[in-house]
Amino acid sequence: MEAIMTIISVIIVTGFVVLFRHMNHTKELEQKIDIQHVNEDSFQNFAKFYGEIYPDDPQFDRKLNKIYILITDYNIMDIKRIAEISLCTLPECVIKIRYLKNKRLIDDLYIDTFNMKLIPCSNEDQLLLDKYKSYIYGSHLQVEEIAGVIPNPKMLPLDSLRNEIFKEIEYLNNKGLINGIKIDEIDHRILYYSIEKRRIFEDHQTVHCPNCGALNDVDIVGKVKCSYCNSIVYGDNAIKDNVFS
Repeated sequence: MEAIMTIISVIIVTGFVVLFRHMNHTKELEQKIDIQHVNEDSFQNFAKFYGEIYPDDPQFDRKLNKIYILITDYNIMDIKRIAEISLCTLPECVIKIRYLKNKRLIDDLYIDTFNMKLIPCSNEDQLLLDKYKSYIYGSHLQVEEIAGVIPNPKMLPLDSLRNEIFKEIEYLNNKGLINGIKIDEIDHRILYYSIEKRRIFEDHQTVHCPNCGALNDVDIVGKVKCSYCNSIVYGDNAIKDNVFS
């Protein structure tokens, strides 16, 4: 009997410890991000740039703050776990992480959306990212403009240099290491969030393919390959001459 009472006491004490830790943990997660320009309006604009639309959320500040602290203070790299604690869906959690990265509030992390993990940037990827940061974040240059100013130690011909630049930027973008851009794979152009958000027209529409008639989602200033026949589908305000053949 005494042994049973001891076990019950241990269970009760353990329960109080877990509850106390959870309360303190929750309290810490409710701290505010003391950074200017981090708000729901700018997040909504950022999400829309990537084709995502979320309804107004009275818990936005709390959710974003939880995600921020879980990554920066608790070093949690499991996106599913972050989404669970912050009460977000997985897509919502991923776009919020990208938003925090775009605001330079969290480190350069590879967003692995297949395994739902955040992975520290490798040394090789960090060198590649550092190579293009100033051209992307600082100057918003296009591929051909970067080719005109970037060092070319291999003495590549201009077309080869442009292709190499595009492939490297596309690689970084696909790994989620560069934020606030989208890649136009057809004519090798970069769409910048900070530029596109200033445009007065909507940046997303559904267009019939001129070849097969299938519906495709496209930026109004961009182009996509039809998901059915691979013909080029243009947005209403797209430039219809290719930069590269």
